[in-house]
Amino acid sequence: MIRSDDKFTVFQRIRYAVLIEKTLSEPFSAKDIRRFARGWTYTCYHSFLAYNCSDKLPEEEALFVRVERGRYRLL
Repeated sequence: MIRSDDKFTVFQRIRYAVLIEKTLSEPFSAKDIRRFARGWTYTCYHSFLAYNCSDKLPEEEALFVRVERGRYRLL
């Protein structure tokens, strides 16, 4: 299970990699974000992206937008 404090730490790392370092390109997949959340089970990467996307949450709470199956970008 993903703790809520992990959620924001991982999101901050993903955001930094996309916007500042340019080491992660959009759209990204669960496989692409594994290096930002080491130690999670494989299914947690998929769950993290799917649960925190605009398909599941109101836009003001969502962290990602699903652009196609399994591919996301920052909101």
